[in-house]
Amino acid sequence: MAVVESLVGNGLFVLFLAVLIGMGLGKISVRGVKFGVAGPLFAGLVLGHFGFTVPDAYSGLTLALFVAAVGLIAAHEIEGTVKAYGLNFVAVAVLMPTVALALTYVWTQFVFPNASTPLIMGSFSGALTSSPGLGSAIEALPAAARQDYQIGHSVGYVVGVLVIVVFQQLYPVVARLDLDEEKRRFDEAIGGTDDESGSSVTEVTFSVMGYALVIVAGAVVGSIPIPMGPFGTPSLGTTGGVLVAALVFGYFGRVGPVPTRMDTGILSEIRAFTLAMFLAVVGIGAGGGFLATIAEYGLQIVAASALTSFIAIIAGLALTRYVWGMDWISAAGGITGGHTDTKGLAAAVDATGADEVAAGYGNTYPFALLFMVVYAKLLVIIIPLAA
Repeated sequence: MAVVESLVGNGLFVLFLAVLIGMGLGKISVRGVKFGVAGPLFAGLVLGHFGFTVPDAYSGLTLALFVAAVGLIAAHEIEGTVKAYGLNFVAVAVLMPTVALALTYVWTQFVFPNASTPLIMGSFSGALTSSPGLGSAIEALPAAARQDYQIGHSVGYVVGVLVIVVFQQLYPVVARLDLDEEKRRFDEAIGGTDDESGSSVTEVTFSVMGYALVIVAGAVVGSIPIPMGPFGTPSLGTTGGVLVAALVFGYFGRVGPVPTRMDTGILSEIRAFTLAMFLAVVGIGAGGGFLATIAEYGLQIVAASALTSFIAIIAGLALTRYVWGMDWISAAGGITGGHTDTKGLAAAVDATGADEVAAGYGNTYPFALLFMVVYAKLLVIIIPLAA
């Protein structure tokens, strides 16, 4: 019995148990559809529900390692992506939070008028997985409404993660996309896959110093406050900071004597490994109180969050694919950036097999983050807070 208790309390054992079970689930195909990278996420949810836990520090560590690998790979195509779709990504960053804002107003005023208003409002930042949006709203809300908003955000966050991850896994299958053709279109749109920066960049197999430098610099960049007057001073956070550092350093290839252009094959293996760990940690952390929260606060918050997330994604999909005819590699990155969700980015990279998805994500995410911060405060102004 002591051995079992020791294992249950061993964070490494729990983490890699979720990875092991999840990767096994991910290989199971039902009518051509696989869980894929979502496997460790769902395995973690189950383990978390039964009381398994991992240290909180695991989340930030695995996320930073994953984002650094994705950004360094995508850096090869960042210049071409910006030239081809720069303004398009800004438009996606405006559209998806705006749709979420409008839907949240509808939920509180017309669809769920008898529910706690702050609870449903929390689905706004939760459904689009925006922690800066949560912070912005908490600053603006009266003290009595903050707890319900935080609960709504917490439930909405888990629902939003599940929606974007499953969407990224299923859409290429349901739409019967030829991913090789989508990659070819992506290469054509950005002007080829060769390094056209004009710099004499020497690629190394792998650099521990370069990888560490990206994460250190990213943590610094992510902590810098962005002054927005009455809307507070949000920051990019570790995710945004590390991604920006990886894209910039990976593009230039070297910082002084430290190489930052590395073999994409090795980076892809690191990306796959850290991705499985990260999603397992997310699932374990969310699984503990998810069902209990739903049982206590009802299905209305789940419905509001799921609909907000899904409809915002569909709006981004309609704009990128059916209005602009964008290739799916770029569109998938833009949609996950507009959703401000790294887990969606992970799912998109896994489903497409293209780390270049991160270039679109990196171009969209900062703008979407800013709109989420502004809109979170706007909600407090336009929605009466009577429960």
